Amino acid sequence: MSLLLQHPALFGLLALACLPVLVHLLSRARPPAYRFSNIDFLRRVMRRTARIRRPKDWLLLALRTVALLALAAAFISPFLVSKDAALPGEKTTVILLVDRSASMVAREGAGSRFETACAKATRYLEASRPSAANLIWIDAEPDAAFLEPGPNLDFLTDLLKQAEPRPEPGALAAAFDLALRQLAQASGRRELVILSDFQATAWRNFAPKLPPNVTVRTERIASSAPPNLAVTSLIPQPTEPVSGQDLTVLARVRNFSADPVRTQLTLDADGARQSQAIDLPAWGEAEAAFTLRPASAAPLPLTVRTEADAFPMDDSRHAVVRVRDSLQLALDLPADAPEARLLGKIADVLPWLEISAPSAATRPPDLRFVSPWNGENPAALRKSALSGCTLIVRPAASCPTAALQTLLGLPSAPEGANPTLETSPTGWPVAPEESHSAIHLFRTGDFGNPFAGTFRERLRLARSLSEIAGARPIASYADGTPALIEFPTSAAPILLWNLPLDPAKTDWPTQGVFLPAIAEILLRTRPLGSADSSQVLPGSPLVWTSADSSHNGAVTLLGPENKPVGLTESTTPDGTLWQARQPATPGLHRWQISGQTIDFVAVNFPESESDLRPLAESPAFGKKVSGTDSLARQAALSQGLPLWPWLAAAALAFLALESLIHSRTHKDARLKT
Repeated sequence: MSLLLQHPALFGLLALACLPVLVHLLSRARPPAYRFSNIDFLRRVMRRTARIRRPKDWLLLALRTVALLALAAAFISPFLVSKDAALPGEKTTVILLVDRSASMVAREGAGSRFETACAKATRYLEASRPSAANLIWIDAEPDAAFLEPGPNLDFLTDLLKQAEPRPEPGALAAAFDLALRQLAQASGRRELVILSDFQATAWRNFAPKLPPNVTVRTERIASSAPPNLAVTSLIPQPTEPVSGQDLTVLARVRNFSADPVRTQLTLDADGARQSQAIDLPAWGEAEAAFTLRPASAAPLPLTVRTEADAFPMDDSRHAVVRVRDSLQLALDLPADAPEARLLGKIADVLPWLEISAPSAATRPPDLRFVSPWNGENPAALRKSALSGCTLIVRPAASCPTAALQTLLGLPSAPEGANPTLETSPTGWPVAPEESHSAIHLFRTGDFGNPFAGTFRERLRLARSLSEIAGARPIASYADGTPALIEFPTSAAPILLWNLPLDPAKTDWPTQGVFLPAIAEILLRTRPLGSADSSQVLPGSPLVWTSADSSHNGAVTLLGPENKPVGLTESTTPDGTLWQARQPATPGLHRWQISGQTIDFVAVNFPESESDLRPLAESPAFGKKVSGTDSLARQAALSQGLPLWPWLAAAALAFLALESLIHSRTHKDARLKT
């Protein structure tokens, strides 16, 4: 802090503080009249009426001196300023960084965090009155009120009063980068004022590098952590089911409070509803699983909700499941092979399964069955799995181990020699590995062993294949020889098939469990697809493109609660593009053509914004931050806090106290006489 004088020419008035001392020293008292008969009384009276005498009432003298000193100092008009305040006449540029991310919607007291931040920012502008200022919002796509800081402070205050928070995460790096670029072009004093709840999950690891010539002021809006319950994830399995196939929806809920909570979780699948009660521990999470069976091939919107709480924005979560009418299985084997005839019969029974040759497929196949594979082009075969096609490979006896190594992406070849063909008149039994999802239907034992029967021909594969990291055994022979193993890749799995399908070599196809076992294997090992294909982050643009000219003027977009959303229409090389005029907000959005729904888009509340706990202290950003005082006090100190009212009040208080003591002293003296 620094002390400046507004009227230093009046500094001489401080000499008035000597007046009470002179009065006490030089004042002459009227001597009282005494009747005396001795000269000694006269001598005493002369000593008491001397022109210069020692003061008798030290307290009264001190009060009068201090009162005059304070009164004289008030005329000088001193004012208190901070050390980093601008010099008189120096230009000051202020950039306000106001957080309007989703966590700022939380209410504390009578208003939300965002309302408090805007009110404090307004008061700071009104108190500091900088030469130029600008306002930058911290949201998903930070933007500024002006292209560069300007003097129109009234516009900024109006903008702060009208603004609303957004259900978006805050792009801190982008907001700071924009603010520092604008400050770098300013002259004079530069100030960066940050108003935020400083939510811990967003700010904890954020450490920008700020120039040394920028003064940073912070205001932490959040003073507590309101309890909150949030649906943090919604995972459909599989993400693209076939109509008639069971669909499992996993919903995860988190409790951001110190108390355990019991809540009701409700799934809405395009009007069909299910509910479950779940218990959540303090600062913990729980998961609920819903099962449904889509009846038709169409986009299926899903919404999971909890009971409403004080922060309702994250009480629901959405997903879109694209239900397909069929899976396409490409057969890479001779057309007259027994396996081809058997799989053709299976496709006739399963309405959701289509079979074609790889060259005749009308679209990329979902699954590809290769039998027998002699080890040719293993890298090209693996590439098809990486492109999203499940590979089912039955190696031939001539397949070298090195080819298997390349196909499965193994760092080294499995132990043992090359596979050898084995036959047995009595056959070998096969047992399932119950931990695999393809065996889930048979775990209860109601349907028996999915691999019931005997298998009289197999390859002698190394048992170590089942022990490779990441491998998922589905079935094994009684002696441990692998029968069916899944090897996941980044896109679609590769199945190593060691089960004969020729009726002359196995009686498995004659068993009642054969058809459901094949169906479960195909469904559970099919490509998972992308769970986020219909997901859009809040604040992102919503777009739709169509090459059909008949759609021009017929496309509409309905937001949450079926409210129409304004669209802009433009022509692109790929066709006509429709884009929403406003950023995406949480909820389900419906694209329609002539009133018919053609697609859904799920926009979910950002999970990172659900934890409302703030940092223990405002961040320092590697430098000294003017954050110990409120912004209002910082603004007052930057402009200079006048002290004359306090000095004048102090002078009056000292004079009043002096008068009180003086009257009581004289009263006591009269009583004694």
